[in-house]
Amino acid sequence: MGSRRFVVDEATATASFLASSSVHTIRSSAAVSGWFDADIEGGRFGAASSISGHLEIPVEGLSSGNPIIDREMRRRAGSDRHLQIVGDIESTLEIETTCATITGMIDFFGESELVEGEIRLLSGPRIAGIGEFDVRWWGFEPPKFLMLRVDPIVTVEIDLPLSYDA
Repeated sequence: MGSRRFVVDEATATASFLASSSVHTIRSSAAVSGWFDADIEGGRFGAASSISGHLEIPVEGLSSGNPIIDREMRRRAGSDRHLQIVGDIESTLEIETTCATITGMIDFFGESELVEGEIRLLSGPRIAGIGEFDVRWWGFEPPKFLMLRVDPIVTVEIDLPLSYDA
């Protein structure tokens, strides 16, 4: 078939963040916008295709359900200067039927870092992925005060319903 543009359904797409601390687990999520160019036909990636894409997560949109944690998280992330977490797929390393290994740049906290990960194609179509990232790669130091110590390793999970771009 060939590569087609798909847009992320902003109304239902989410990025979830999970961090451990010395006191409790911190969970937050945010809406996601963006697009993917891919050869998707019949719920499968085209064998010879490559994937490109762009995702944006507004830092102000991060929410854990706890206003104190949210305010501190946004303050530390510099949400007044760094409005978005941005991801761009740079290359496709390997494609299987419903799975692709990709590399891409993630811009966060005013820094860019090249990362590698795996995305899965689910029915709908829908893209899903999960990865662990050390926030210190971007120069971000996790909070440490009193009894609270937040681990720098954050698990990020994306769930991105897609629609064809007309």
